Amino acid sequence: MVPQTVPKQAFGFFVEEMEGENLLYRLGGHKAIHLNDTATVIWKLCDGSRTVEDIIALLAREYPGAEATVAADVREAIELLVREGAMLETVGIAPG
Repeated sequence: MVPQTVPKQAFGFFVEEMEGENLLYRLGGHKAIHLNDTATVIWKLCDGSRTVEDIIALLAREYPGAEATVAADVREAIELLVREGAMLETVGIAPG
């Protein structure tokens, strides 16, 4: 994944909070993906309007001093969601 990758949620997935847990479901599917709080924020930021670099920068500002961890967490979460089919990636400049 390159910094200019623009991640976007795949159609038909939604997050539901149940008993303090965030679960990602696919409509009509029988599988749930557990998202920790950080992954849930990353999921919400992956709306097709930001690059991976933008998301890392935004979260790094929210968590000063944790830039290296934030970058690794963002990449790991997006890669997992892509493998699960819940996230799409394109390379280019985010719209807007």
